[in-house]
Amino acid sequence: MAGRGSKPVQLLKLEGKSHRTKAELEHREKSEKSLYTGIDFKESTAVKSDTVAHKEFLRLKKLYNNIQYVDGLDEQIINRYCLMVSEENYMRELFVNETDDEVKLELYKTVTKTRDTMLKLEDRLFLNPTARVKSIPKNPVEDNKVSPMAGFLKRRADSGG
Repeated sequence: MAGRGSKPVQLLKLEGKSHRTKAELEHREKSEKSLYTGIDFKESTAVKSDTVAHKEFLRLKKLYNNIQYVDGLDEQIINRYCLMVSEENYMRELFVNETDDEVKLELYKTVTKTRDTMLKLEDRLFLNPTARVKSIPKNPVEDNKVSPMAGFLKRRADSGG
């Protein structure tokens, strides 16, 4: 079982208590702010031309309006998600009208596999807010601290062996 993802500092502050030190919270907040571009996300041409996707984009744009956690870096995933909502709507219509169970099953498998692949890539490429926040080190970097391997190599070099 995978561990729970990190919560953004804004959420930790709203909760009022955290097991993190003040230095850790300051480090995380600074790191989170460095991930924001300050650029709003925009609707793609494909989404604009699709009635269902366009409606979903407008809904998300309104929801994200006051959240600094989502910005221009999220444009691709938001547009892709809107198109997926439209796809699902279309597939529901196909499933209702389709009489061949094998065709239904193959269509479902293909779309599911594509979506799983897309989500994995988006996570690995930090194309979604959660992946970016998870990439922030939990503790501030300590400049003075030498890693155990560096210490070993230095001792080895100093001893001449």
